[in-house]
Amino acid sequence: MAKLLVSRKIDAVTARDCNMLGKSDEEHLKYSITLKRVLLTHNRNDFEKLYTHYLENNIFHYGIISMTRKRDVYTTAHRIVQLFSKNADVSNQLWYV
Repeated sequence: MAKLLVSRKIDAVTARDCNMLGKSDEEHLKYSITLKRVLLTHNRNDFEKLYTHYLENNIFHYGIISMTRKRDVYTTAHRIVQLFSKNADVSNQLWYV
């Protein structure tokens, strides 16, 4: 997915690129905040809980995008590009693509 997004002029890195494989979901979200990046995940349930926790506790984040594994990666990449073209700032939001 990251390669597809980069090819579409979206700055993207992977958990592997950032040496984050094996880290907890909360560590991933906190790390995305330090990088000032939106977090893209397949892990809908856990990140919905984290999103709710952050919302209820007024904790800032740069946004979470939850994607399904059922849709092909090209369609998902297109949807993400469309999202960013219409919403310059997705901070503190949870989006589904």
